[in-house]
Amino acid sequence: MASQFVIDNEGVGSSGLLTMAVDSTADKDFTQDDLDSNLTACIISDDNEVGMGSAGDKLFGKVISVSEELQSGTAIPAYCTVQARGVARFKYNTDQAPSVNQMVEVDGAGKVRQASADADIAAGGHLMRGQVIAADAGNETCDVWLG
Repeated sequence: MASQFVIDNEGVGSSGLLTMAVDSTADKDFTQDDLDSNLTACIISDDNEVGMGSAGDKLFGKVISVSEELQSGTAIPAYCTVQARGVARFKYNTDQAPSVNQMVEVDGAGKVRQASADADIAAGGHLMRGQVIAADAGNETCDVWLG
């Protein structure tokens, strides 16, 4: 029997939207092209600023839009809107694909990956932010509870 219900968690509880500055470090900023390619996983890179970070950094949230206003003398957006709560859908790094019930970290290129092992914590259980509640191997995406 077919169900009339379809589970779609994306955006649930996402009332935590923040305006942040965009990191201007080469290859760590966010542009509209990044968002169009679903490269949206961000970290806190400075005071009220987000960037892509480096592989293994703690996930903060999902960049959902960038400003048309640019940083002076650059092609980098000045500001962005970040979803810092609720459920967010991210592209994941297929070399370290996350599993349901595991934690994630950024891969440094706008995607997430399963959190690295720690001496005291098993792989996937790292004290990172973001628990995977669903994974879609076909689309290489996962739904992550940000808190």
